[in-house]
Amino acid sequence: MSHALSADEVANQVCLACGLCCDGTLFKDVELQAGDDASALRGYGLALTRRANKVRFPQPCSALEGCVCRVYHERPARCRQFECLLFRAVQAGEKTVLQASRTVRRTRARAERVRKLLASLGDLDEAVALSVRFKRIQRRFECEGGDDESLEQFAELTLAVHDLNVALRADFFS
Repeated sequence: MSHALSADEVANQVCLACGLCCDGTLFKDVELQAGDDASALRGYGLALTRRANKVRFPQPCSALEGCVCRVYHERPARCRQFECLLFRAVQAGEKTVLQASRTVRRTRARAERVRKLLASLGDLDEAVALSVRFKRIQRRFECEGGDDESLEQFAELTLAVHDLNVALRADFFS
């Protein structure tokens, strides 16, 4: 058990080395809330869309540079409110920053494996969330099938996505 940290300390020590909530690994989009300034966010370069009468912007977030948010002080309410399980565990002193860093490193490696497998199957669109990219590939194989090698790669991808999702549920989603 470590000592509890403030939210700012956790953000500085863990979040700035993570970025999984903004890079398309955890989420496919972020829905704006009442009070969010859509025009200001557009001005920062976020591509806002309207779907089902809700305004959203896709992940990976175009305001993310490395693990730093260019619009941090003006970020939308959902971004302000989200605290992953790992963040809360470090803040409560249940995990150390070092333990959190290891978890982030392992999870980022899992996400990178998924990205590489997606690329090997022809999906190079890094501007789209991993879950969306996987669904596109999955639909392609369901509709068109594939040769033995690509089917083997798709099987590897499916297992890698499952492995990533298990890790995300265990350490990041509340």
